[in-house]
Amino acid sequence: MAPPLEVRPFRIEVPQEAVEDLRARLAAARPLPEALVDVAPWEDGTDPAYLQELLAYWRDEYDWRRWEATLNALPQFSAAVSVGGLGADGRTSDTIQLHYVHVRSERADAVPLLLLHGWPGSFFEFYKLIPLLMRDGAFHIVAPSLPGYGFSSAPTKRGFGATAIARAVDALMAGLGYGRYIAQGGSWGGIICRALSINHPSSCRGIHLNMCIARPRMTNPWHRLQLANVAYVPWLPLALSAADIKKVQEKNHFLAFETGYQGPQTTKPQTLAYALNDSPAGLAAWISWSDCGGRVESAFTRDEVLTNICIYWFGGRMASNLRLYKETAPQELNRLYNVYCSTPTGVALFPKELLRPPRSWAEASYNIVQWAEPPRGGHWPALEAVDVLAGEIAAFGALARRKGWV
Repeated sequence: MAPPLEVRPFRIEVPQEAVEDLRARLAAARPLPEALVDVAPWEDGTDPAYLQELLAYWRDEYDWRRWEATLNALPQFSAAVSVGGLGADGRTSDTIQLHYVHVRSERADAVPLLLLHGWPGSFFEFYKLIPLLMRDGAFHIVAPSLPGYGFSSAPTKRGFGATAIARAVDALMAGLGYGRYIAQGGSWGGIICRALSINHPSSCRGIHLNMCIARPRMTNPWHRLQLANVAYVPWLPLALSAADIKKVQEKNHFLAFETGYQGPQTTKPQTLAYALNDSPAGLAAWISWSDCGGRVESAFTRDEVLTNICIYWFGGRMASNLRLYKETAPQELNRLYNVYCSTPTGVALFPKELLRPPRSWAEASYNIVQWAEPPRGGHWPALEAVDVLAGEIAAFGALARRKGWV
């Protein structure tokens, strides 16, 4: 059993001068750069018309203190965890002050559940999800700000990628007394879930994903035939169904046209951080919510968009949250995804998610025990379709309890 952590209660208390500085920067923002008049909104990046409205609302109407109070209604804490295996030689360590939400159930059979966000998300994603999951006390919930995100401290050593973050949050769970638990995540949270399942299978006993990364196995003749079906005769469902062909085509489109942000974040995150750290308008533009097909507020309220951005702004961890892309090098991703994950895995594949593999690809990579394709929701289901996501997680938690995983 891991020694208990030194836990401190935490409240978000952004200084008033920081709130006023933000408003002053928004008021002093330069006019938006010129845009082409003959391109579709969002085609070249963040739509200037939407951004103009968002910045005006942020400057004149948005109330941070209201949302600060909403977040402080969640029980929050901070604890230091030490993580090894860092540095160029893999022999150094770093200590992270992790901020997290922790809600305990009174039920004796409650399942410990670790909720993990990604980029450009934050623990705020779960502000509606946590109360829904706690209605019947089925879970003990821990929802950290990832190292270098929000109100957690930033790593200071090279090598703090998804695998190191998995070590940090596994240490957090152990220090809180949860020797066995299940984890849930999408985006980077899903990748960290994968790292937990591969590297910490004795403690992470099940994972539930709302973004499932699964590659076809080129050693599998059937998978090669499926790829050929997509490439050469996509109009004729042979090795894949029409629905699965569409999933692969959408993934290919996303990788070809919607991953430009990954270039600077993977190669020169420090340079980009200087700009985002100085300009709230630039930060709002960079954090893209365009998986809504240009209708951002059809899935989120304007206040939800801005509250998430404010956590990035007031947290002040611009370089460290961008750097996750560089620190999780392709070699690390290959190590995580080139082996089979035997940990029981649940998947909720939302229709507007960025990456939606055919189930046969997922089954070659994961021990799939629960699979659902809900009718609505996208990359941010905890905000877009919270009732649906809560139901899927509740079902997975009930399965974990019934099977005795935790």
